[in-house]
This record gives sequence, structure tokens and C-alpha cells, in this order.
Amino acid sequence: MNTRADNVISLQRTPGGVAQGIRSTLRMGRFEVVTNGPNPEFGFIGSDPYNTNAYTGLVVPPTPSSEIGGARYLFLLARASFGTGEQSSDRRGVRLVGIRQYADLVARIPAGTSPPLDAIGETGPVTGSTVTFHREITSPLWHPPDGNISWHVMIINKVRRDTRNPANADGFIYEDSLSPALLYETGAPDGTGYTAPNGGRPWGKPIGASLGNIHDLRYPWRTTRSEYVLDIPLPVSCDVALFASVRQNNPELTPSITDCCALGALSPEDQFLVAYSDFAQYGTIAGALVFDDNIGEDVP
Repeated sequence: MNTRADNVISLQRTPGGVAQGIRSTLRMGRFEVVTNGPNPEFGFIGSDPYNTNAYTGLVVPPTPSSEIGGARYLFLLARASFGTGEQSSDRRGVRLVGIRQYADLVARIPAGTSPPLDAIGETGPVTGSTVTFHREITSPLWHPPDGNISWHVMIINKVRRDTRNPANADGFIYEDSLSPALLYETGAPDGTGYTAPNGGRPWGKPIGASLGNIHDLRYPWRTTRSEYVLDIPLPVSCDVALFASVRQNNPELTPSITDCCALGALSPEDQFLVAYSDFAQYGTIAGALVFDDNIGEDVP
């Protein structure tokens, strides 16, 4: 008896194969990979029906970079893996078609402190628990006096590093990760004693189209039809990852402005920074990659 039956059909995506031209389990169409991670603000109330404390984005540690030797926090925001079966000589293959970027400022005002009058409209100190305010950064070139963010889309070979470490926690992983996380070589999740792996540089090789080192919010989070922004073929097999390197600002270096006329001339981000000058820092960072995984169009 022939154990290699001639009528066994392979659905591998090879030129002329039966899966060519149709969408299969290996051909997902267009999809988006978005940052999702733990958020202490949801620790006791949950963020969904499953009572998890995860939410869109990752929280930037509050320890300023200036207090840890200028170390930059290295985040893996999104990552997707593609195999050799997802490319063929006569098809479009898998392509990167969109990116989205998000960052905000946060002011966490502890109980017993007195924030500015125009911040919350009260004259007395904050009572109860910590009060938290957020401000989305929408000005593409804005950064605080002592901080900034760079973004990096990288191609990573099919290698796996040993990420086991007793200090690992949700969203805080040693050296490398397959899911969104703050990557570390040493330190704690709050940034104490933090050093980044690989000298603070993201793993892999920069992708083309000047996306290997972005210094602005070039692809806004609120953009519509982000899946039509790019059209970059990927050299599968590989992983595609979006990293962010954050220099956390030090509130002690934020200038103070008391002139109302001068305050009104500032950008929304600068107004927030000045209004909460003792507390405002980078808060949450997030990113998204949109892929077109060989929907099935013929190449002309």
C-alpha cells in the first residue's frame, strides 16, 4: 500500500497550488496589530468584561531618564511574524500598508497636594486617591524640554532569544518579546535602575521608506483609512516589529509661566505641561502596524 497517496492535496501557497487566488487560513487578508498591555489604572476596576487590567498602549515608567544616566526606555509596540509560505513569485505576497502612532502626557496628582487653580477648579488639596489627567499629543513635532520619542519599524530574522528572567512581569520582558512590552536588561517596571538591551537600540534591520528611525508623529492615531498609507513588500520569512525609544522627561525641568496671555499662546501640549508642571510626563505610548497578507490579486 502506498502511504503517499497521490490524491492528498497540499494547501501550501506555492505557485500553481490549489490555494492560489483564494483566501485560506494562511492568507488572512488585511489585518492590524495594535499595542495592548497592562495598565495600573485598571488594576481594581478592570478594563473589559473579563476584569483584566490590560488596555490599549503601554505605560511609560515615571522615573525620568535624567535620573538613570540618560537611559532611554525601549518599547516593543507591535510585532507580526511571516513565513516563507506567504510569498510566491507571481503574487503580491505580504505587504506593510499602514502605521499608526500614539503618545500622551499624564499628570498623576497624589492625594494631599494642591494643583493649580485652573487645573481642576478647586482651591483645596486633592482628597481621596490620586487624580489622573491625560492629554493626547497631537502636534506631530512636539516634545517636552527634557524628553522625546523615536519610532522604529524593523525587520527581524527568524531567531529567538532566551527571555527567561525572574524579574519578568506582564508587559516587562527581558531583552526581547513576541508581544508588546517594555524591554529591559536591568531594572524594575517603575524604571528604577533601568538599562535597555542592545545598547538601547531596537533589534533588527530598518525597513525601507525611511521608517527605520522616525522622530515625529508622522502617522496619527486618529487617521482614517490608515491601510492605504503605505505599500511596502516584506522579505519573508521574517518578523516585522514597531519599536519606540522614549526619553522620559523630568518635571523639575519644566518651565513655569504665570502670565495668562503667554499661556494662551501655547500649544495644547505646552498648556498641559505648564498647568501640571510638577507632575506632567509622558504617560501612555502605543502603535499599530497594518498588513495586507496576499488577499489574492494577480500581479499585472
